[in-house]
Amino acid sequence: MFPKSIRWRLPLSYGAIALLAALALGVVLLTSLRGYYARQERDYLMGNVQEIARRMARLLALEAPTEVLQSQVDTFAFLSQTCVRLRDATGRVLADSGAPESVQVASGGAHAGEGDVIILSERARITPTVSSAQAGESFGITHFVITDSGLSTEPPVAAPVEAMPVAGTLYGFVLGQETTVPVVAGPRSDQSVRTDFYDQTGDLLGTVELSDGPAYGREIVNSVARAWAVASGVAVVLAAGVGWLVSRRMSGPLLALTGVTTQMAEGDLSARADVARQDEFGTLARSFNQMAGRVEETVTTLRRFVADAAHELHTPLTALRTNLELAAEAGPEEERSFVAQAQEQVARLEALTKGLLDLSRLEAGNASAPYEPLDLVALVRQVSEVYASRAEQAGIAFALDLPKTPVIVSGNADQLCRAVGNLLDNALKFTPAGGGVTLRLRPSSCSRQVELWVQDSGIGIPEEDLPHLFERFHRGRNATAYPGSGLGLVIVKAIVEAHGGRVRGENVEQGARFTVWLPRQR
Repeated sequence: MFPKSIRWRLPLSYGAIALLAALALGVVLLTSLRGYYARQERDYLMGNVQEIARRMARLLALEAPTEVLQSQVDTFAFLSQTCVRLRDATGRVLADSGAPESVQVASGGAHAGEGDVIILSERARITPTVSSAQAGESFGITHFVITDSGLSTEPPVAAPVEAMPVAGTLYGFVLGQETTVPVVAGPRSDQSVRTDFYDQTGDLLGTVELSDGPAYGREIVNSVARAWAVASGVAVVLAAGVGWLVSRRMSGPLLALTGVTTQMAEGDLSARADVARQDEFGTLARSFNQMAGRVEETVTTLRRFVADAAHELHTPLTALRTNLELAAEAGPEEERSFVAQAQEQVARLEALTKGLLDLSRLEAGNASAPYEPLDLVALVRQVSEVYASRAEQAGIAFALDLPKTPVIVSGNADQLCRAVGNLLDNALKFTPAGGGVTLRLRPSSCSRQVELWVQDSGIGIPEEDLPHLFERFHRGRNATAYPGSGLGLVIVKAIVEAHGGRVRGENVEQGARFTVWLPRQR
């Protein structure tokens, strides 16, 4: 069964790839070498058989005896290191050398010329006497010399002739070989060739066949095959070793990430991956740490939200229960007062519940309809009309500063109205009578953004509360006497960020200012 662990699968995969590559290389290499040497063997046989046929045609034309033909065939077999077979026109075998064998080399002789060499086979050894027959009258002679002009039966003179044994091999000749056993070195070729030869009138004289020639390169190919097998084995082992090292480097970070995820699954949300690498594993570890941070932040926020929501809901519920109990015990006049207070608490609970529901939808991304181009100037002017009336009734000066040309943004009209309304509502709520609220809209210094801010001359924001302005249920220390749930600014931030913008709160010389930046559509 194939292992499931990457520590074993990777080395085996590396080894398999190396083995396949070695097999492909070996097949191509050995096939090419064998094809090359096979062509060399055939070219060698073809070249020799044509020359031997030309020589044997002369002997057959002179009707040389069988002994002479056999002697010449043996000599050619030795020189070419092949098996030579001579047939006549009817296909009858006239001479057959069999396997190449040892021969005698006779050197010297005054007639032949100093240094001339005469080659004889074992079947035609040199003897001390020579037949006295004249050339052309009889073939009862010991030796024939083949010349370019034809067959000569002129015997050697009485000069001393020394016979020297010679053994043929695939790679040359061994001089002075004493053995009479045929010397065949190494493997022989399985190829054979044949050629026909004719007389001067065009009649078929015979056929020469060559076979059992030298196996060119057979030992080289075998040596290459053995070396290839050894090299392939070493390559597979090295590839598997490299795969093992790579798998350890790869599985190490994965095991570390597995351990961290196990810790998180057991409840340790502070666990982080410690993988300091710049490759994909490092990217994965950093992404995991970011995800773990978001998960920890979400869970922590959720826990705090549950605690804060329970606290916020507890206060109006307690007041509501108390008012209902008092209303049950009081008279008609007092009952109406307690019922009115109870209705206020119910309205507070309703607003709180609605705020939580809206916020959850915004953060889940399910509340926004498809965005469309909007004229932010017209939208702000429409929203400000309601709050300008409230400001007038409360004795607060309301100033509106809008550009004369349209400012186009892409967004959801209802959500943007809700965000601007929350900012204006907070500004009016925390500004006493006689103060002022200003709403201003203008292009930002960055031409791709639009800037909207709401400034009041109210109670301001304590410095220690500034970092927590946009947290759920957070209310400033100086705002506890004012109605509210602590969700208004959180909703503003969620809407602005959903539209690709950002929001910031800060203190000014008198009061506070909340600034919103939104991307502008060109």
